[in-house]
Formats: sequence, C-alpha cells, structure tokens
Amino acid sequence: MKDEWLEQCVRLSYRKGDLFSGARKIIRNVHFTFEDIQPDLVYQDAGYTKNKRRALNKLYLHEESLSKAVELWEMRKSKNKYGSVSFHCYNHLLKADPEKGSKRASVMGPCLQAGTITWLSKKGCAIDVFYRTTELFKKFPADLVFLRDDVLTRFNFEDCPIQEINFHFANVTIHPMYFIVPALHMPNVFEEMDRIKKKDEYFFIWLIKWTARYLCDEHSRGIQKYAQAMRVHDEAKKV
Repeated sequence: MKDEWLEQCVRLSYRKGDLFSGARKIIRNVHFTFEDIQPDLVYQDAGYTKNKRRALNKLYLHEESLSKAVELWEMRKSKNKYGSVSFHCYNHLLKADPEKGSKRASVMGPCLQAGTITWLSKKGCAIDVFYRTTELFKKFPADLVFLRDDVLTRFNFEDCPIQEINFHFANVTIHPMYFIVPALHMPNVFEEMDRIKKKDEYFFIWLIKWTARYLCDEHSRGIQKYAQAMRVHDEAKKV
C-alpha cells in the first residue's frame, strides 16, 4: 500500500494542475486503483500519532451506515450474484465549531464521502471510495490507514477477497508544504525532483522553498508560528 501511495504522489506531481491556489496544485477528476492492500503503511509514515486515528473515526465512521452495510454485504455474498452495498462517511457536517467561531477548520463538509463494495464473482470483490477532495502527500495516507484498519476490517472478505480499491476524487490538492512527507520514503527522491522540474517548474520551485524551510535552519523562521508546519519540520529533522 505504501508503494502504491508513493507511486501516485510521483505521478500526480508530474501532472500539470488544472489550477493553483497559492502554492497548492489542484487537479480535477482524478481516479486511480490500489491492488496491494497490505499493512505496510502506518500513521507514523505520514507524521501522525495515534490521535489521528481517533480523529478520523470521529469524523468519518458513521456507525449506523457502516453496520447496515456489513449486514447487507453478508446478504449479498449469500446470493452469490452481482450486486453492491454502500456506506457513507458523513459523521460530521462541519469540522469547525460555529459556537467557537473557528475560522481555520473546514466548513465544506466531509472530504471522504462514501464507499461501495461490489460483488464481482466468487473470486472476489471491488471497492470504490469517493472523495470531495483530498491532500495527497500527507492527509490521504492517513485516510488509507483508517479505511484499511477501521472500516474494511468490519467486513468479512475471507470468501470474497478484495481484488482492487478504486479511488475517485472530484479534486486532489498537492501541497508543496507536505512534499517532504512522501519524499522521506522515496528511494530516489532527487531523481524524482529532477523529473518534476522538467514537468512542472512552477510547482518544483515551491517544493524547494517549502523543503528548505524544514531542512535549513536559516529558512525556518517563516513557519515557526504554524503548528502543522512545525510538526512536519520536527518529523523531517528526525531523519
């Protein structure tokens, strides 16, 4: 799973953005497939602690919807014929607390929207996951761990194994602020950065600026007021 995430980080870094929001490259209408659903990716790989797991469960694990999908999945398997079940992830509508007047938290509704499990044959099933948006370098890998460990473990796939997970995004954000996260796991990161420069020089310049803020003390002053940036900085310094 980790390698497949890294592959998409590289692939979409090469791709021209549909638009930029500041330094963030936005790519519309993105689809890709994972086939290797292994426990090789963990929250720590994206710089998170166990608190991230609790936060994602609170935001996206809608118990009633998920429990009903588990029940319907058992019924679907018993029929041994094509069909699908689904669950939604609307366990919140606003991350921000309007009573506290929070301005920084998202007020756009859930990023992770829903999932569908389709019985294909006795040999296996396919899963489709739908997103309003995601940030690929840091936020998405945490979602992958959450989906694998806290959602899909609720379903019994022993007699109908997962063949693929297809991800569908209305929008993908690729933020140079977080490039250091997958970069720490890339075996040939400098070669990849050279390729990114040839494909999208504007994005490459921002990668260099943000990476310098984490790795070069003389450039770190601009991030010291931002808790999230400093957490990324601290993780990068551990390596």
